[in-house]
Amino acid sequence: MANFNTHLAVGATVSGIAATTCLTAELAQPQEVMLYFSLGTLGGLLPDLDSDNSVLLNVIFNLFAVIFAFTAMFSRAGAYSLAELLLIWLICFLALRFGVFTIFKRFTHHRGIFHSLPAGVLAWLLVTFVCWKLLKLPDFKSWMCGMFVCLGYLIHLILDEIYSVDLNNKKIKRSLGTALKLADLKNVAGSVILYVAIVGMFLLVPRPTTFFQSVFNQSTYSKIERNLLPKNGKWFYMP
Repeated sequence: MANFNTHLAVGATVSGIAATTCLTAELAQPQEVMLYFSLGTLGGLLPDLDSDNSVLLNVIFNLFAVIFAFTAMFSRAGAYSLAELLLIWLICFLALRFGVFTIFKRFTHHRGIFHSLPAGVLAWLLVTFVCWKLLKLPDFKSWMCGMFVCLGYLIHLILDEIYSVDLNNKKIKRSLGTALKLADLKNVAGSVILYVAIVGMFLLVPRPTTFFQSVFNQSTYSKIERNLLPKNGKWFYMP
């Protein structure tokens, strides 16, 4: 299993490249790149929310709670006073850090259902719903936010599987297959609940029509190809 530093570094790197690619494809505005980068990096840490390492768990939940609280506060920056904004931040932070944290710690075990592909999909839908319904972001931007969290989540799972193969000793560790899985056979009830939650969340989020039409579009790929290399072969040319 990859360690925290590896997940953080690789997740941030891939998210940064993906966010920059979205900028060149005109799927993101310059001011949105940092948001997508941050969400992807955070998504790369989410599977370890069920970690047995109490220090790591505290770090991840503190980070997640702070980012979520600030996001909620910033979304209301133009509508409320400073005192009200600070109160929103405090309520969101405390609810996530101590309310949700307590539930997670009690009902999860490491490499369980949260280390799975459907958990990544659920994270995508949850973030999309929060951004759209609570933060009042546009449909497309909400789906993009969810996608980057899911991207980071997937990178985490892939890294865990890669680290399950010991190339030096030429052996496969017992952890192989415990990350990129479709269900947790040791927790059938939890797996069923997870899939039910996915269906339920999909009914609550905005229709992804605009998102899919924009992302999976030939013109989008053409823009990436056109901006992939310097024009006329002139690297770092400043007119």
